[in-house]
Amino acid sequence: MVKKLIVLIFFLTLFASVASSQNKPLNLPNFAKSRYHWGFWLGYTQSSLIPNRKADFDFSDSLVSLTPVSVGSFAVGPMGSISFNENIKLRLAILLSFQDRNMEYVFILNGVRESYLREVRSVYTEFPLQLKVVTNRVNNVAFYGTVGGKYGVDWSSNINVKEQFDYKDVLKIKRSNVAYSVGGGVDFFLQYFKFGIDLRLDIGINNVLVPNKTYFSSPLEKLRTQMWQLSFTFEG
Repeated sequence: MVKKLIVLIFFLTLFASVASSQNKPLNLPNFAKSRYHWGFWLGYTQSSLIPNRKADFDFSDSLVSLTPVSVGSFAVGPMGSISFNENIKLRLAILLSFQDRNMEYVFILNGVRESYLREVRSVYTEFPLQLKVVTNRVNNVAFYGTVGGKYGVDWSSNINVKEQFDYKDVLKIKRSNVAYSVGGGVDFFLQYFKFGIDLRLDIGINNVLVPNKTYFSSPLEKLRTQMWQLSFTFEG
């Protein structure tokens, strides 16, 4: 899915390059004169967990493998930006982000190979803050790159679920998450608003694993989050 998103961004960028070469009327000619802009953010996300196994954990008893499974979802919310000049901007959003991230475990139990899928469903309030470096406009198109980070709070965290210490147990995740991000995209200056599309990768910094002695957390040293996001922004 991520490869498809990258291909989509490539063709949109190619389309923008062709469109920018046409001699068209300049939309929103005074857009850069305003320092503050407000808008809306809509994103399609692919979220997963990055596992780090314990180096000294004995896998010979029953656990054969554990594999992160990426799941698609979405994020929405208001956003704003501050322009320091025509090429340097600071972008902040407040997003409601739905993230489903699964882990697949394979065990050998009594000589039988069995798989267990631990579903981690989260509803975050996220605060992404990004430095945005923008090229000069070519007619009604500008390209940009972003770098920054985000802080998120998971309101549906399963941290308080009681352990059963059997194969029906859950994989517990902490409530807060911090990540850094890099990305890039294209801004289209339309007649009444600016429309942006970008692809961004967020990598978690902190360990979100809640350590306990269950079958699903014992083999792990830590878990970090990873998310690809295809974002659509609307600014006036």
